Amino acid sequence: MTNSYPFEEGPYLGAAFFCEKVLWEKDDTKSAIRIIDRVTRRARGPEPPSEMEPFEYDMMLFLRFKSGRARGPHALEVQMIKPSGESKRITRQTLMFEGEDDRGVESIGMIKFKFEETGLYWFNIFLKDIRITRIPFRIVYIPQPSG
Repeated sequence: MTNSYPFEEGPYLGAAFFCEKVLWEKDDTKSAIRIIDRVTRRARGPEPPSEMEPFEYDMMLFLRFKSGRARGPHALEVQMIKPSGESKRITRQTLMFEGEDDRGVESIGMIKFKFEETGLYWFNIFLKDIRITRIPFRIVYIPQPSG
């Protein structure tokens, strides 16, 4: 029987999400603060723009893997797909899987994005050039005329 899933024996994805902050405790545990999957931008004023103006947004990308039977270096790549379909590589790094099957590897980093469009963004997570998951992230724009 052939395995249809290339990582059937590891590594395994344990977590993949965006948050505002990650706390590292003295015992090496982590706490994710304010897990997010959407940002709402509001424009207030007598005549707010009908289209959202581009803005920068800082957030943390939290990825956690467990080794399973995987050992050695594995290339990790994160790719963003804009609502328009345009794609852009966000990061590429090497994760080292070693030790016991339940030992983990994490990739946690602050990322500053410039969002130029409203709609659904997809963040594809690749390990060894194989997409292992996708993280959705939505940008909502609400113009609010006042007075």
